[in-house]
Amino acid sequence: MNRQNQPGGCKCCEPTDTGRRSVLTGALALALSSTIGSDASAERSPKPAPGDRLAFMLGERKDQEIKPADLEIGKEPTLAYPLDPASGKPLISRVGLLVVVRLKPEELQPSSQRNAADGIVAFSAICTHYGCPVTTLHPSQSQIVCNCHGSVFNAADRGAVTAGPATRRLSMLPLAIQDGALVVAGALDGPIGPPT
Repeated sequence: MNRQNQPGGCKCCEPTDTGRRSVLTGALALALSSTIGSDASAERSPKPAPGDRLAFMLGERKDQEIKPADLEIGKEPTLAYPLDPASGKPLISRVGLLVVVRLKPEELQPSSQRNAADGIVAFSAICTHYGCPVTTLHPSQSQIVCNCHGSVFNAADRGAVTAGPATRRLSMLPLAIQDGALVVAGALDGPIGPPT
């Protein structure tokens, strides 16, 4: 029996913002498909690695480096991907898709604080429930939301799940600020996406 056929229906499978989800999903698919076969992915792993800088994935500033001043407390999360420091080329792939958000530094739990840079935290943007991108800031302004099924993750506490259907936290990416830029300071600290 699928979830929609259960008595009372299933609210977890109803999108929270259909229009926004459709636009973001379409834009992500286009961005990811436009790089299939690119030389950047052949040069090295597309996963973020220490020393990489971060670049905007979408919008007018697509492929441009993200500076700390570009991220404001209370603003929607930014979708990003790593830039290879050797070539300066974007490393666009599903495993490299990141969600970056700036929080009030005093709200960060020690588990997030040690991986944050001036209140800026980054996580794998791939939801651990069904693999959709996590794209929205929760009204609490310290949590991020997957619009596909409504899973909520606490960005102030290492991506812990605060509302399902996801059951596993988001993988966190350590950040630092060097020469005025956001720089990856370590590897993602857990698995990416849903359990297999």
